[in-house]
Amino acid sequence: MDKNNTDSDPMIHDHLPSVKGIDLINYVDESQLEDVMRLVSQDLSEPYSTFTYRYFLHRWPQLCILAVPADGTASNLTNCRRPIGCVVCKIDTGDDEADGQELVQNNGQTHSTGDDTNATQEPKVLTGYIGMLAVEKDYRRSGIGTALVHHAIHRMKQMGCHSIRLETEVANKGAMRLYEDRFGFIREELLVKYYLNWGDAYRLRLWLDS
Repeated sequence: MDKNNTDSDPMIHDHLPSVKGIDLINYVDESQLEDVMRLVSQDLSEPYSTFTYRYFLHRWPQLCILAVPADGTASNLTNCRRPIGCVVCKIDTGDDEADGQELVQNNGQTHSTGDDTNATQEPKVLTGYIGMLAVEKDYRRSGIGTALVHHAIHRMKQMGCHSIRLETEVANKGAMRLYEDRFGFIREELLVKYYLNWGDAYRLRLWLDS
């Protein structure tokens, strides 16, 4: 499968916002893991382990979207299709919502939650989660982040999610404007000293139309 081909992929939606000179492609395999790690780690308040990346990418590869320069638009032909942006998401079911966030916050360390024999008694409520969004500095303020989030939200909605949540630093005004002003996320909770650097975070949620 050509990881740079979007034309025949039903998960890439032509009617959603796009950016001139930029293609959105799907994560395909482990060969793209280093690119995702490179992009996300450039602005992290705390490093993620390789396990955390693989937890997302192996279980929900269809919810990782990469932005790459379109053919012929990059000045450096060696890196003309190197990803310059990405969004990485997952879907939680019911009580897994809290457990999934604990994994991200604890950088990949998981703990058993006990007996789940009653897990099938009631229909599961699916909640999308945007875990990582990154764009290289030279490509920011061009709409790439907005396009990536649009596509991610659309996919999670198509997969049956009732809402989408995320956490972002209180000090990250750009992210707050993106999620609140452009997409309509609302603040659910202030998480004091949430990050390892003691930075505060807001938990945001977007409720989707049924």
